[in-house]
Amino acid sequence: MKFLKWLVIIIIFFVLIPSFFYFLSYKGNYSQIIINIIILVSILLIVFLIVEHYISKSKLPGGIKGSVLQGVWVLEKHLRFDPVLKKYEALPVAEKRNYFEFNGSNFRSGDFDEKLKQLPAEYSPFSVNGNKIVLESEFLKKINWEWAIKKGQLELTGEAMTSSKSTQNNKNQFIFYRKSWN
Repeated sequence: MKFLKWLVIIIIFFVLIPSFFYFLSYKGNYSQIIINIIILVSILLIVFLIVEHYISKSKLPGGIKGSVLQGVWVLEKHLRFDPVLKKYEALPVAEKRNYFEFNGSNFRSGDFDEKLKQLPAEYSPFSVNGNKIVLESEFLKKINWEWAIKKGQLELTGEAMTSSKSTQNNKNQFIFYRKSWN
């Protein structure tokens, strides 16, 4: 946030103010002055949009890095860790059936109908701290979640926080791809 603030100050002092004085002292014809003003306003608009884009992304959970979570992610693979074999094993997944949606600081998890429209689901807050994600829904908050984007896919790895022997080493990995259909 400090970087953006200083960037705006530097642009104002080193670009805008000298440009303003240049236009005031310019002795050319009026069409050239108008073209110069249009160029200056275009540059200002582009700088403003870039700064506004970064500010809006920095306010999302996880900041600019976490902003890649935003959108609808479709479940592609579900893997469960087998502690005996010490590797992940694939579990069956219905194609284009389940999704995770991250919208601002809220998320929801649900299903698609036959027409690939999202069925209603309740939003819950989430937060991001580095590669950890805290999902505040009743069921999902009992799990320690880690996230990563690898090859354009979202990988969520969850490990149950309970210490009972039935759920010990209950580690699952979910691999999602970004929804690209309407």
